[in-house]
Amino acid sequence: MDFLRPASWEEALAAKAEHPTAVPIAGGTGMLVEINFDHRRPEYPMDPDRIGALREDPQASPTT
Repeated sequence: MDFLRPASWEEALAAKAEHPTAVPIAGGTGMLVEINFDHRRPEYPMDPDRIGALREDPQASPTT
């Protein structure tokens, strides 16, 4: 199992194009349970935590 950790949307899309079976694991709880019970074992789990745009709040007012 190769763990993918893209740092940007561009890297995430490139990783998904290179590894079409990649599975995002935001939170990961459900997939980890499936792995523990041997129901699912993704070849390429993808951790999106390093993608800064996912942590930005589009509703936040800009500070000046």
